[in-house]
Amino acid sequence: MAVVDKLNADVKRKRHLWLISLTFPMSPLWGIGLSELTGNPHMLWVPVVLFYLIMPVLDYLIGDDKHDLLGMMEEEASLSPFYRFMVHGLLPVVYLTWLAGAWYAATQSLPWDAYFALGIAHGWGLAFAINAGHEIGHKTDKLSKWVSLFMLFPSFLGHFRVEHNSGHHSDVATPRDHATSWFGESYYHFMGREIPGAWRRAWALESIRARRRGYSKWSLKNEVVISTVLSVLLWGGIVAVLGLAVLPYILLTWIVSLTALSSQNYIAHYGLLRDKRPDGKYLPCQPHHSWNCNQLVTNLTSYNLARHSDHHAHPARHYQHLRTFPKAPQLPYGYMTMFLIGFIPPLFRRVMDHRVLDNVDGDMRRVLTPELVARERAATKV
Repeated sequence: MAVVDKLNADVKRKRHLWLISLTFPMSPLWGIGLSELTGNPHMLWVPVVLFYLIMPVLDYLIGDDKHDLLGMMEEEASLSPFYRFMVHGLLPVVYLTWLAGAWYAATQSLPWDAYFALGIAHGWGLAFAINAGHEIGHKTDKLSKWVSLFMLFPSFLGHFRVEHNSGHHSDVATPRDHATSWFGESYYHFMGREIPGAWRRAWALESIRARRRGYSKWSLKNEVVISTVLSVLLWGGIVAVLGLAVLPYILLTWIVSLTALSSQNYIAHYGLLRDKRPDGKYLPCQPHHSWNCNQLVTNLTSYNLARHSDHHAHPARHYQHLRTFPKAPQLPYGYMTMFLIGFIPPLFRRVMDHRVLDNVDGDMRRVLTPELVARERAATKV
């Protein structure tokens, strides 16, 4: 009994670590603050250094979260509004950070490299918003749906909620899924097919829904249409208020946020393939169809997104309940380190290819390869 009481006390103390997920997306503002405090615009690089250098080091030094403490008190966690607030409460943080960056870009005379750093840092602010929109977007109530969409509007990704829930989760680790990277595929090739593929699949899904419910696919009831319209209005309103000088900042933050999403998708299922049933249909997604990552820093800054094996096996499970699944395939490093490795294709293949093969005991028939994708596509056309 004493052990249980101690674990419960640990959970209650540890749950406040989720404040990191809520406040960390404000870190791009540190650059603006330090730039103003010191009079040195190059201090805008500080958040960039935090994301690309300090976070990987902290991931390595702090290591794994070896216990599912945050998920042990599931009943308490489910009933507590604390965990819901930790995600929904990010919405004003996202807009405050992004709009503060827009104002700074439009009103300050910055060297080109400092402007570039500002865009990168605040692009990562939007990447955190996409991650929160992903977590909230798995919930079915109307409030969560709209909070999720508003998280995604600045990145022009309002279509992501439909595409991810109804498309990616259905087709993951199969040749049908453009958001699953193939064995041997570079990050750049993957991004080139994943980004337009997401929009096409979202449009197809919403068009089918419109036809079934009897309204035009161009209606504002179409989530792709309404989200695109609202994103255009948001961007247009900012340009109207701050002028064209803000446009490079908006475009840069958009690009960075898109590449961050593609990076996560790239490393999360690389080369993994679901088995087929005797009738030729793919078996349901299991924990071993996602690359898992249990580094504490990565998970506390991403609402446990890197516990991806549990997320795909149980999509409705709240972030605070996601478990480690140590027998699932494991990424060797935290997310930011893996993102950086992914930018260098030969290095990524050296790190990951042997892990893919070890996961299937060297059986290439159980690996998602470009050749398999081509064969299945050719068979579908026949």
